[in-house]
Amino acid sequence: MQEKNEKFKFTYDWFDFNIPNWKKQLLHLKNEKINVLEIGSFEGRSTVWILEELFNNPESKLISIDSFDDIHYTQFFKNYEAIFYENIKMTGKEKQVEVMKSLSLDALVKLNYEKKIKFDFIYLYGSNVASNVSEDAVLAWNLLKDGGIMTFDDYEWAKYKEEYNNPKIAIDAFIKCYEPHIEVIHKGYQVTIKKVIREIKQSEIDDYPGHLKQMIMKFYGINDYNLLIMIISEPLIKITYTSNEFVNKLI
Repeated sequence: MQEKNEKFKFTYDWFDFNIPNWKKQLLHLKNEKINVLEIGSFEGRSTVWILEELFNNPESKLISIDSFDDIHYTQFFKNYEAIFYENIKMTGKEKQVEVMKSLSLDALVKLNYEKKIKFDFIYLYGSNVASNVSEDAVLAWNLLKDGGIMTFDDYEWAKYKEEYNNPKIAIDAFIKCYEPHIEVIHKGYQVTIKKVIREIKQSEIDDYPGHLKQMIMKFYGINDYNLLIMIISEPLIKITYTSNEFVNKLI
């Protein structure tokens, strides 16, 4: 692969160390007609690998989402959008690539709204801010086929002092929320998961009516439920809490 790289132009390569894992996880797709979604492209290093290694089928399609105006890149890397297009053209497969020049949130909402395409592989390589990672993950998950593969980049990236800003907390939370439908394939600097739709088991509280009574008594600060009902039923007593106040007080 290094020999092939010489015809491409990359200012900096943050990708090649991932190739051994990507080969294990994705090469079974190379002869299939597949759809790939890439969120974040930079100069196209991962895009080039996908096109050269996975796109043996001429009907395969890649959608690449990037605004190409990230200040963290533009102040250090000049013309990286032009470099991206130049590298894609050098693969000879540029017609199989659709670029959505947009913020990932806008592009993903559009793809979800259109409901035209589901993806076999999704690569999340966009923002490293946890809140953005969460948005991208949830919206992308809905676009992933059952049995599809999703890879998060920068799981161990920790530039920000605040834990809540770094990608790890968002990726961990996403995996926990969707745990019944996720098979973790790899966890390192990148995290790769497989979507496996299963029936969700929902175990209710054994004594939910009793639990609800306790919540109501806690809300009003009265430990005797019968006394509480008598007070509420008294016509001269007005209960002024709104439903939102009730919920917030319980929480």
